[in-house]
Amino acid sequence: MMLERACIALMTASVAALVCAFVIPRVIQVAHRFDLLAYPTEARWVHTRPIPRIGGLAIFIGFLSGLALTFMLPVDRFPVEVERIVLLVLGATLVLAAHLYDDLIGLGPVTKLAWQCAGAAVVILPRLRGPDHGLVIEQFNSPLGGVVVLPLVLAVPFTLLWIVGMMNTVNFLDGLDGLAGSVTLIAALVMFLHTFLRPADNPQFTISLLAATLAGSVLGFLIFNWHPARIMMGDSGAMFLGYSLAVLSIIGGAKIATALLVLWVPILDVAWLIIYRLWNGRSPLEADRGHLHHRLLDLGWSQRRIAAAFVSVSAGFGALALVMPGPLYKFIVLIVAGVAGLVVLSWLARLRPISQPGDVRREDVSSA
Repeated sequence: MMLERACIALMTASVAALVCAFVIPRVIQVAHRFDLLAYPTEARWVHTRPIPRIGGLAIFIGFLSGLALTFMLPVDRFPVEVERIVLLVLGATLVLAAHLYDDLIGLGPVTKLAWQCAGAAVVILPRLRGPDHGLVIEQFNSPLGGVVVLPLVLAVPFTLLWIVGMMNTVNFLDGLDGLAGSVTLIAALVMFLHTFLRPADNPQFTISLLAATLAGSVLGFLIFNWHPARIMMGDSGAMFLGYSLAVLSIIGGAKIATALLVLWVPILDVAWLIIYRLWNGRSPLEADRGHLHHRLLDLGWSQRRIAAAFVSVSAGFGALALVMPGPLYKFIVLIVAGVAGLVVLSWLARLRPISQPGDVRREDVSSA
């Protein structure tokens, strides 16, 4: 049984990867033909030549292809799972479409936030019909033992914050070649293992296939996105990946701690940068070269070295999430890692102040 399930998961991930890798060259051709390119007009961008910025479309197509395959294979699902998968696809489609428009035409920060909330609402609002509908974080394991149960009036805004926060975390991470995709790949693989290797009396095989499909589609994209990149995922791709990770962590039984551990470095970076901007009287929505990956690039690190460092840390935390026996240990690791991360970020800020949005400093890099 385990071997059969492993083969199904491998087939699913492979199809998602192959379809994505097949679509991307066509997307690149279309982007160049119709001038659907991102030009390096902002100081925070590190690429020095026009590059397609709609790779998220290929990731989405790969994901849908792998997901469709799972419905053709001998995979048994409960009706509630099918409804949740439909909601995931509908919400992801809305998020992708809105931010694809943003990549090509442009949207204001408030408008983008509204579309992100709308995408989250697609999976949240059906919960108002009853407990067997929608996706809401209504309970999670307490670090001190037991289970924390949230009333619906708190669970709904908490879930909204979780989904929107994850979307923006991945989007903010998408600043260097292969960075956001590589970290997302690690997160998807950890979620796959977390759900696939469940005890026989509590199987989550069907949930693991969603993570495998996401991992496969991202892998197919990374072939063209690792430095030097031929295509960027754009806001559409980053928001889709963040949305998918957030929803998968809920479908998989509120694996919030696992997702937090794997993405702890970018989450901490985003939180610290927002506080830093507010402290200095600046809008938290403005763009600059203040993210950790930009800071390391300014210190002379190569894009590949930065991506490898992020991947290593995420993989290490992901491994801890899989082997640690309970939520208390995960909570302790989060606290220790948080303190250490704040020390490093504070040191980097003192070493070189964060540039203003209008700073024209640009690193001498050869590609995107």
